[in-house]
Amino acid sequence: MIEDFKDLYSKYDGHPRFHSNRVEEDDIIEVIIQKLEIVLFTNKGDLYGEPNLGCNLEYFLWQTKIPVTDIKNLVDDQINTYVPELTEIGYVFDIQLYEGSYRDILYLNFIIKGYNYEILLK
Repeated sequence: MIEDFKDLYSKYDGHPRFHSNRVEEDDIIEVIIQKLEIVLFTNKGDLYGEPNLGCNLEYFLWQTKIPVTDIKNLVDDQINTYVPELTEIGYVFDIQLYEGSYRDILYLNFIIKGYNYEILLK
């Protein structure tokens, strides 16, 4: 089991859970969520040295008839590769794709060790 797990605090001014006096994050769930946000909100090729990191979720909002299972499999693959601690701790993940008037709406819901984390992209 993961015991002493720390990372740099990567939340930014404007992030819903930003605290200006933090430098280091030592809560395992918060570290995992930081890593998860990086994976989910990064496009492949955006991070120098890691060309496969990222889910390209924004891309899927403009596509038609993309099966939700394809997006879910992509997210699961990214988690297994870049956030292996999440698999160790245990999580449940649900994804819904709704048709929007301008572009589609993607809803992701993670439950990580009883902590609910929701993402809405539209």
